[in-house]
Amino acid sequence: MNAISNLRFDYMNTSERRVLDLAPLGLPAVPMLGYCNYRNPRPDVPEHWHPACLEIHTCVRNALTFGCSGRTYRVGPGDVFINFPNERHTVSEHPKGLILYWLILRIDPSDEAFLQLPASEARALRLALLHLPHRHFRGNDRIKRLFQMLHMVHDEPANRLRPLRLRTALLDLLLEITAAANAHSVPVSETRLEALLRDIQAHPENEYAVDDLARRAGMAPAHFITRFRMLTGLPPRQYLLDCRIRAARELLQTTALPVTEIAMRLGFCSSQHFANLFKRHTGVTPRACRQGRSGPLRTSDRDDGQSAPDRSADAGGHSALHK
Repeated sequence: MNAISNLRFDYMNTSERRVLDLAPLGLPAVPMLGYCNYRNPRPDVPEHWHPACLEIHTCVRNALTFGCSGRTYRVGPGDVFINFPNERHTVSEHPKGLILYWLILRIDPSDEAFLQLPASEARALRLALLHLPHRHFRGNDRIKRLFQMLHMVHDEPANRLRPLRLRTALLDLLLEITAAANAHSVPVSETRLEALLRDIQAHPENEYAVDDLARRAGMAPAHFITRFRMLTGLPPRQYLLDCRIRAARELLQTTALPVTEIAMRLGFCSSQHFANLFKRHTGVTPRACRQGRSGPLRTSDRDDGQSAPDRSADAGGHSALHK
């Protein structure tokens, strides 16, 4: 069997992650069906690709970030994201509380028995999936339910109809994804909101008033907050903090700036407060991040007061993003 990635994947299941191989149940086109519900932040996935495989994700809760083709995509609740065959990509920001379904689909054009479909139907489905008009689009509840159905049917006691039920659920899922991708459109207000998100990402050190952002997006404040959360998976204040933490991590890894200067530059009220928030969101201290370490530091490796209690949950110790 050909490799499904240049990375080594394991099928070890944990309380936070489940990965299945559907090939033994008659679906060799699905070497990986996954689900995660992370209770703690997870490390980034380095650049990788999947030869002759399509990777499909749907986010249920919180958000994560994909990088591919020179762009960054923030994938939030209800979103579907596609990585196409042989496409190099990264995955970052696996936050606490992330719930995600995904699968890897072998889509080799030379496979004349693709999903056991007649040749003409197999070719039509392959072409539809390989030429989706969008890689990042809004999904729907049916997509989530079909992912859940695949897991449920996999867990049924062995019976003669189980392979057929799996194949039917998979075909329904793939057809629903093609329909959602083709139906996807972006309202003008969403376009303005995405521009605001890019502005916050580019300048996380600034202060942002919710009323002002809502006005710029052409929405009432309450509606703006609702749409903002649907698009990003986070309320505005938490999203700003997320952008600041990501900017801080980049500065820690690419510059020699002191931690205190990074904290002040990004709008945190103190280096101690910054260190507390950074560790809470990434699982490591600023010093560990700078040193390329992936686990928590020992208590003796203190960094800018990281062990002190954190008494503020906002983005910078003051109302950086306020009403």
